[in-house]
Amino acid sequence: MKFKLKEGLLLVFLIVVFVAVGFLRDAIFMNLNSQLYKLYFKDYEYTLPNWLSFFDSWPYMRLYYFKYVLTALFVILYLILSLLAVKVFTGDAKNIKWVFYAYGIVLLLSLLTYTGGYLLHNFPKGFLFTRNLLGLLQSPFITMIIIPALKLENTDKAK
Repeated sequence: MKFKLKEGLLLVFLIVVFVAVGFLRDAIFMNLNSQLYKLYFKDYEYTLPNWLSFFDSWPYMRLYYFKYVLTALFVILYLILSLLAVKVFTGDAKNIKWVFYAYGIVLLLSLLTYTGGYLLHNFPKGFLFTRNLLGLLQSPFITMIIIPALKLENTDKAK
């Protein structure tokens, strides 16, 4: 597929945004995890960077549960970026349904593993597996699978 200049620039922009959001997400979670460690163990020396310093006054449990909110926000942000990327890369808005299917399946699996871990009295393993699945939704991984698959499918149809 040949890209027009406008589409090519949008494509480069999307790649840069994917990378930037990934670095932002990592920086936020790494710093908040360090702050949680400091609050929990009390003898750990750590100072949040200035741009996150408003979390200094938050108690442990509030910060802990806020990470769930951040996870949801980053999943939504990556979903939006994935929808845009699939539309730009494939040139067909109908293909975005595959992004919704993939996100829905992974979210359902996450819910099942979380609940299964709880019901089977092995919550730590269920939570860990769920966290890994949600990590897929907070990365360009699904997009990197869907786009080549759609390209291959379109190549087969053209023959």
